[in-house]
Amino acid sequence: MEYIEDNSAFAAICAQACQQPLVALDTEFVWTNTYRPLLGLIQLAWDAQHAVLIDPLAISDPRPFAALLASPTSLKVFHEAASDLPILCRWCHTLPAHVADTRIAAGFCGLTASLSLKKLIKEFLGLELAKTETRTDWLKRPLTEAQLAYATDDVACLPAVYGELARRMEAARTLLWFQEEMTVYEQPSFYQDPIPEAYWRRVAGHGSLSGRNLAVLQQLAAWRERTAINLDKARSRILKDNQMLLASKDLPHSKEELRRLPDFWQKNIDRFGDDILHVISDALKLPREAWPVQPTSSIPFPIMKKRLARLTSLVEKRAAAFGIDPSLIASRRDLEGLVMAANSRKWPIIHPLLSGWRRELLGDTLENIVSSNFES
Repeated sequence: MEYIEDNSAFAAICAQACQQPLVALDTEFVWTNTYRPLLGLIQLAWDAQHAVLIDPLAISDPRPFAALLASPTSLKVFHEAASDLPILCRWCHTLPAHVADTRIAAGFCGLTASLSLKKLIKEFLGLELAKTETRTDWLKRPLTEAQLAYATDDVACLPAVYGELARRMEAARTLLWFQEEMTVYEQPSFYQDPIPEAYWRRVAGHGSLSGRNLAVLQQLAAWRERTAINLDKARSRILKDNQMLLASKDLPHSKEELRRLPDFWQKNIDRFGDDILHVISDALKLPREAWPVQPTSSIPFPIMKKRLARLTSLVEKRAAAFGIDPSLIASRRDLEGLVMAANSRKWPIIHPLLSGWRRELLGDTLENIVSSNFES
């Protein structure tokens, strides 16, 4: 294991990694009080004998890593790429190319797409790795020997794990489909946050609100998002979801009324109370046409249920035939969207299930179901 903590050694190891056909990557980060995770360590390996730990806190020029991440010839292997890539892309200001995710790969070859790397390592390599440093502080220096060993173990095993997964996908004739799925990580849209006014849809319990109460929630969620970004604070440190729901339902007009709401923190009322009251007041002045609307279905529930069952059955049968985890093909929301699109009879329908590898997997059967609006 090599520990890199200066720019010249960092540039040299990144250049060496760029020459490899496959490089496994991992990160360690801390995400407690800040708006985004803080990168504490980068791990890379191209085989069990070449595992490198990089201290990003000591690196002032991330451009060599950007070249590796964007290299079209070196396959970058992650486990749970959706966690690591946004952090790495922000750090080196570039988009990745040629990515593979072992968690998703497992779902393309007869396993589930929810397996941990620890379980994959046990399944393929027969190794039982300890998980002793999962709650460690990766920003504190110097790192301990236990931290360094923990950080090295996973990434050193990743190349061999992916090699076995690739062989299984090739045998199952799903490797090309998997590679197509991986291109999602190369798209700028994957890393874009929703606009602040859309964050109300992510608030747990928002479905219980409507009308002007929902308009208040929308504006509170947007304010929280902007405030969290400006202060670099976790959203929950500004306002928790349940606190926004309470305020949106009770519509307090003063700090005294805010204090009477359960679970509201006095320190946050002192700091943000005036802002919260101002947001609520402005939201209540919005005209009705500016209120957000909860999504509704024009299809009666029994019919929607029947159509969803038909699509679910098709997905599960085709998934089983190729050993693909059905959750990788379509979520319930995806299927509901397709049912609604078919019902609108607006052609052509643009939907993930009707293009790419999913269209190839589901074949003409799905096309015929949708084009006839489930009447066949």
